[in-house]
Amino acid sequence: MAEPTRRIRLRIAFLLAAAVLAGSGLALLCTAPDPRPVSAAGEAASAVEVIAHRVRTREIRPRTEVAGVLEPRRSVDLFAETNGRILEMGAEALDGVEAEQLLVRVDPRLAQVALRRARAAVARAESELALARLDLKRRRSLAERKATSVAALDQAETAERVAEATLRDARAALEEAHDRVAKKTVSAPFAGVLRAFPVQVGEYVHEGQRIAELLDLEAVRIEVGLSDRQIVAVRPGAPAEVQVEARPGERFAGTVLRVGSATDPASRKFPVQVEVPNPERRLLPGMVARVSLEMGEPQRLLTIPRDASREQYGLRFVYVVEPDGDSGRQVARRRRVEVRALPFQPAEFAVLSGLEEGEEIVLTGLLQLHDGSPVRVMRSDAS
Repeated sequence: MAEPTRRIRLRIAFLLAAAVLAGSGLALLCTAPDPRPVSAAGEAASAVEVIAHRVRTREIRPRTEVAGVLEPRRSVDLFAETNGRILEMGAEALDGVEAEQLLVRVDPRLAQVALRRARAAVARAESELALARLDLKRRRSLAERKATSVAALDQAETAERVAEATLRDARAALEEAHDRVAKKTVSAPFAGVLRAFPVQVGEYVHEGQRIAELLDLEAVRIEVGLSDRQIVAVRPGAPAEVQVEARPGERFAGTVLRVGSATDPASRKFPVQVEVPNPERRLLPGMVARVSLEMGEPQRLLTIPRDASREQYGLRFVYVVEPDGDSGRQVARRRRVEVRALPFQPAEFAVLSGLEEGEEIVLTGLLQLHDGSPVRVMRSDAS
C-alpha cells in the first residue's frame, strides 16, 4: 500500500508544478509590452557610445635629439709670470670670483726696487738731454757768428742724439719695471669659478708655473654630432632645447653657435656647438644633456591620435563616423590608413593616405566595433 500512495503523491506534485508554470506564462503574456517598441529600444541600446575626433592639419616642426656633455663657455689656465713667494691669496679652489678680483700676490719688493731704479734712470736721462740741447743751442749760436768750429757743432748735435736715445732706453726700462711689478699680482680675467687653485700662501712660484684654472659658467656649451642628412638642415642661430638628467622636467633654451663643415675623424659626424645661457649656474660642466634641434622648416601634416587606430596583420585601420543612409543613424565604417610616426610625438601619427581633413574618427571603444556598427557620439574631440 505504501508504493501506490507514493506514486499518487508524486503525480499530485507534478500537476501542481505544471499549474504554477502555466499561470506564470499567462501572466507574462498579459503584461508584456507591444513588440514593436521593444524592437526599437533594443536597436537603440545596441549603438556603442563613443568619443569622436575630427581630423585636422597642423604645423609640425621636424626635430632630432642627440646627447652630449656640458662644457664651460671658456676655460683658461692661469700661470705665474714671475718668480717669488706668495704673500696673499684672494680666493680658494671652487670659489666663484669676479672679473679683476685678486687671486695671487707675489712678493714685489725686488720688482719695486727695480722700478725705483728705472725712474731714477729716466730722470737722469732727461737731465742729460736738457743739457745736451742747451749746449747744442749755444754751439749753433756761436757757429752763426763764426765763433766755433764745425767739428764742435757736430759733436754737440751727436751728444743731443745720444741723450735722446738714452732717454728712450730709460723710459723703456721703466715700462719694463712697471710690467714686472704688475706681474706680481694675478687677477681673474673674467667672472667665473676656480676649478683648480693648487697653490698656498708662502709657496715659492716660478715663472710659467700653473697656479689656477678658471671656468666661465655664465653660459655653457655642448658639442654634438649630426649625420650628413641632418647637418644640411641646421644653421647658426637656430633655436635649441637642452634637458639634463640632473634636473628632470626642466628645459633650457639655447642657440646653435657653430656648425662644422667637416666630419670629426673619430666619430664621422659633423660637429655642432650649442650655447645655453646659464646666469644662475644651474647647469654645470660634466652634466649629461640631451639636445633637441629643429631640422628645417615647419611642415603642415594631417595627424591623428595613435590610440584612434588599430593594427591587424601588419595593416592599420580606423573607424570613420558616417551617416547610415536615410535612417539618420551614425555608423562606424572601418577604413585602412597609411601612417608614419612623428619624431618626439609618441601619441600621434602623421596620415599619409586614407583620411581627409574634417572627417570624424572614433577615439574610444574600438574593441566593441566592427564595420557598420551603429554608434552614438557622446563628445566630439575637435582638437
